[in-house]
Amino acid sequence: MPKDITRIINKIKTLFSEITEVERIENGCFKNETETFSDLPSLCRVVIVSKPGKGSLINSELWLPDNWNGVFIGCGNGGMAGAIRYEKLTYYSKLGYAVANTDMGTSGDRNRGIDNPDVWKDFGWRATHIMTEISKAIIKEYYGKKESYSYFVGESTGGQQAYSEAQRFPDDYNGIIAGVPANNRVFLHTYFLWNHNLLRTKDGKTMFSSEKITQITDVANEYFSLKDSSEKKDYVSFPYVDKSTIDDFLGFLKEKCPEFTKEQLTSLEMVYKGPVNPETNEQIYNGMPIGSEVYTCGIEMCQKEESPFFYPFIWAFGEDYDGYEFDFSADLDRLHRKLSPYLNANNPDLSDFYRRGGKLMAYSGSADPCVPYPDAIKYYNRVCEKMGGYEIVKSFFKFYILPGKEHSTKGRGVNEIWANESGDLLLDALRQWCENEIEPSCIIGAHVDEESDEARVTSIQKVYPYESEKTEETDYPKSCDVRYLD
Repeated sequence: MPKDITRIINKIKTLFSEITEVERIENGCFKNETETFSDLPSLCRVVIVSKPGKGSLINSELWLPDNWNGVFIGCGNGGMAGAIRYEKLTYYSKLGYAVANTDMGTSGDRNRGIDNPDVWKDFGWRATHIMTEISKAIIKEYYGKKESYSYFVGESTGGQQAYSEAQRFPDDYNGIIAGVPANNRVFLHTYFLWNHNLLRTKDGKTMFSSEKITQITDVANEYFSLKDSSEKKDYVSFPYVDKSTIDDFLGFLKEKCPEFTKEQLTSLEMVYKGPVNPETNEQIYNGMPIGSEVYTCGIEMCQKEESPFFYPFIWAFGEDYDGYEFDFSADLDRLHRKLSPYLNANNPDLSDFYRRGGKLMAYSGSADPCVPYPDAIKYYNRVCEKMGGYEIVKSFFKFYILPGKEHSTKGRGVNEIWANESGDLLLDALRQWCENEIEPSCIIGAHVDEESDEARVTSIQKVYPYESEKTEETDYPKSCDVRYLD
């Protein structure tokens, strides 16, 4: 029987962390201020507050089920975090995992991060590491033994956390899943700002209605279907993002939608090509993939008056920051110097993670406008260059591009990821790789129709790892065996 957690609180105290609440959940139900979570196993909920620096306020929670399977899961957050992701804690605790989550130190007043490197550090990497270290210490005391394996699973900002852990703290986790990783954080937010300034004028005018945004994506599907006989789908698998294709597509769009103005087409062109330094003509970040316009964080999100993605600019330039005044040369240099050392997780040297036997699985969606896949390809290629080539890297780090997947679990293409055709979790494939040395040859991308009365799988396809060796950035991995299910 697990120990009474109250007996070990004093053992867990550090110079900057303390357990502030302990709750036994016996009736299968947990309520917070806005939600109720049911069908939980009997468990112990532990609340941890950490203040490692000036202005730091990191909230973390660890859930310890009585029917523990011996494995610890650290799970990621999203956006600019700021809250505990209880749906993640609920999900993994039901499966028998001891599981932790952190708000990454961004709850409360966002201005706490203005000119405060400690808050930047917490968000960039420190909160996740602290959550991990303290959770492992509590697990050992509570269950009387350490975890047999530990895994980190995150998407988007959680993908940033995942890469940061592999780069900075290679001993924290045996295996890591980095979904749609937002690791190139500062330049990703520059991409958001670039799109916002092109798609919404300072006086509030937006370039496209919801109807027109859907129309653009529909035309993109038609365009790629005509270019590639294998693209007979209602989504774009791989929207070859080079200049000639963008120009050609815009000409096709103009033919299909002659009502689009020159201003609209010019804005689209610049969004697809991505932010550029006006002084050096250097590409700052890639553009929005063609065919992703209608999805989460696509054109509609970029046209909102204020986006939560503007956080880092406020931290660097103050609460009166006006994004329309941003200089994509001089101001970008200032932003990069201030925040990149804290927020970015771009180090391609994963030598320590590799040497200790760590395994890493990462994926991006080809139709994701929020964290576009070309930047993830660039990072993987840089890892291969740094680590001695693809043959070495593929032995511990596999990266997948999922056809037609957008940022969330909705969309026209792949919207669920499985370890195999039985529908097992991607985590199960990672566990097999780490614990039994069974290397995954491919994963499964599925489309689940969630709008029907009963969720129904309509297609599945095998997705093979991206191959980096001597590969140009405009080359793409092949997906095969697409099957549409009745």
